[in-house]
Amino acid sequence: MNTPKRYHPALVALHWLTVIFLLGAGFLSEEGGRSPISIHMILGAGLLAIMLLRVIVRFTTPRPAWANTGNEFLNKLGEWVHLGLYLIVFFILSLGGFIAYNRNLFAVALGTGNVSGRAGLIGNIHHLGWLLALLLVTAHVGAALYHQFILKDNLLARMWFGKR
Repeated sequence: MNTPKRYHPALVALHWLTVIFLLGAGFLSEEGGRSPISIHMILGAGLLAIMLLRVIVRFTTPRPAWANTGNEFLNKLGEWVHLGLYLIVFFILSLGGFIAYNRNLFAVALGTGNVSGRAGLIGNIHHLGWLLALLLVTAHVGAALYHQFILKDNLLARMWFGKR
């Protein structure tokens, strides 16, 4: 079987939806009153669905060859950043679900209950996870730009729609 030059269109769509939902949920949190908790939770639930679909599609469709930087350290760092992105997003989502359950936020989002308690330490860890996710996203974007403009290997075309 031929190795495709681009990722499967479903994976491309899920990649960009992940970006939208992750950044949306993070920046539209209840912290500081920027949005109602229900919006944050809806985006979080959507992100969970997207991530689960993404894992399934990632492991059931052919992928392009790994993008080699020509530097073993940078190649290994790229692997760790990709793995870290998946792990931190699932970690944040798990903590968010735990917080929502403990604070009765599912009932609040449905308009049938009241908020109980505070997020406390788990909420702080949830927020630190978000900051780590931002750091990893920044590294991921920096690496993509490095490939595109320094190595000039047209890496960005792999995660966009087009002929496979």
